[in-house]
Amino acid sequence: MLKQRIITGIILAVVVIGTILFADTFWTSILFAVVLFAATRELLALTIGAADLPAVLISALFVMLFWWSLALVNPLLIFWQSLSGLALWILISFALLAYRYNGNWSLLPRVFMLGIGLDLLWICVHDLVYLHAAYGGEVLLYLFSLVWIADIGAYFSGRMFGKHKLAPAISPGKTWEGLIGGLLANLVWIVSVYQLSSGWELGLTQFLIVSLAASLISVVGDLFESILKREAGVKDSGKLLPGHGGVMDRIDSVIAAAPVFVAGIFIAGAM
Repeated sequence: MLKQRIITGIILAVVVIGTILFADTFWTSILFAVVLFAATRELLALTIGAADLPAVLISALFVMLFWWSLALVNPLLIFWQSLSGLALWILISFALLAYRYNGNWSLLPRVFMLGIGLDLLWICVHDLVYLHAAYGGEVLLYLFSLVWIADIGAYFSGRMFGKHKLAPAISPGKTWEGLIGGLLANLVWIVSVYQLSSGWELGLTQFLIVSLAASLISVVGDLFESILKREAGVKDSGKLLPGHGGVMDRIDSVIAAAPVFVAGIFIAGAM
């Protein structure tokens, strides 16, 4: 299992990092369209239990709409979409505090969660494409790195020091010590990147706030998907990625971090 996980992780890293850094925005958009298709299909299964064929057809239609919408993307649209995404994730953060396991959601809440999930996916992929087009692959890769380092830092600090549960009703394995460890690891990374780069027209304080906010909200994205999986009675969102589960399992944190990061850059005046 570990060997399979490592092999899949290496392949994913090569494809994603290679495309982001060395391909133009057209090919990067194709990559994200493929990811959007797989994530939408998994989201349909997690929420309303859509059968395979309807899920494929709906996912394909959603991707077609996304591809068509790219011609309409402009800074103003991205700003308002990202701002709405930021607001939605803040609301979700508070909703997590009130969550109690049900295990028997009716169709209405499942459709509601599907709608929220599709909206968040839509905002995320637009933000990722826009970041690549406006700033290049380095900034987009930096956003991903915030999520990856937060996850790695939380894993090791949680294993070594974890005692206090972060959200026991949602994900019993997550701890406050893990969260703090992930943020501290990212703090070191953020300062290092700022010193080695231009800061992309942001001052150090702005750079820290935007980056840490994206890192912090990424945890909420993980917890949100955990709720969907708990209510669906599954361990992983899918089986597409051997050793890693589904696509949603890999991008749940990015879905939350992207609009917060992009909205933060806009608010700071760098776009």
